[in-house]
Amino acid sequence: MKLGFKSSKVLMILMIFGLALTGVFNTFARASGDAEPSEEHYVVLEDDGGAVTVRTNAKTVGEVLKRAGIILTEADVVNPGLEAEIEWDDFVISIWRARPVVVKDGIFEQYLMTTELDAREIAIKAGRDIYEEDEVARAESYDFLETGPAYVYEVTRNHVEPEEVELDLSSKLGVSPLTARRGVNQYMVTVNGRTVERKETYYDLPMGGVMAIAARECGVAAYYTVREDGVKVDAEGYVLVAADLARYPRCTVVETSLGLGKVYDTGSFALTNPEQFDLATDWTNHNGK
Repeated sequence: MKLGFKSSKVLMILMIFGLALTGVFNTFARASGDAEPSEEHYVVLEDDGGAVTVRTNAKTVGEVLKRAGIILTEADVVNPGLEAEIEWDDFVISIWRARPVVVKDGIFEQYLMTTELDAREIAIKAGRDIYEEDEVARAESYDFLETGPAYVYEVTRNHVEPEEVELDLSSKLGVSPLTARRGVNQYMVTVNGRTVERKETYYDLPMGGVMAIAARECGVAAYYTVREDGVKVDAEGYVLVAADLARYPRCTVVETSLGLGKVYDTGSFALTNPEQFDLATDWTNHNGK
């Protein structure tokens, strides 16, 4: 049958309309999960501050980077890892590029590649012990010919190492340091090769508050007990010692006439005698506290 011009035009409109409906139905089917999902996904590549979105059927992060021609060094960091599978759209792959740095600590210098940005953490990664009082800062200028294209971080030491104390039992004043008497004990000690007179005193106060601070700052159990001889000790058996915290920082292990102790407390005596130790005992109250 031969169709007229108007009939042909109507038929064409119906066909276009039918195709449009098919597209709508297909879109709805994909949204409802009736159709099989596409094997391709949109992946966002974040590479050291820059970002680009690609569509790929790569199955893993490593495969995406390989296809994109992205070369990594051993020190670069990729998140998620290279074996992670690409399973959804807008999958983000983040790359942090390692940079060369030089850490200077006195005469010590260490070159390393790192993605770390925090100055203190960089110094720690370089194998330096960084204490709370120490400072680590990026140098404002550096000798390019000496270090090459590297950032330089300098360590300023404000931390004072506790002095090593060794009992010298061959030289003493008054009572032997091995048999401390109640009241005051004096004996000679060698501190970093220097012989000084150690004065030992003994106090009897509740130590619960002191041990609460010790638990927070030294990581020890927050309780103490009383030995058979009346000496107060921590959970590990260290004698509770008060000392000059500027010379013997809290948590320092020291030798006393009553055995190994740990510095947990201080007192006004430290102002006049920085070598004095005040040991916690139950010799006065005899109440087990």
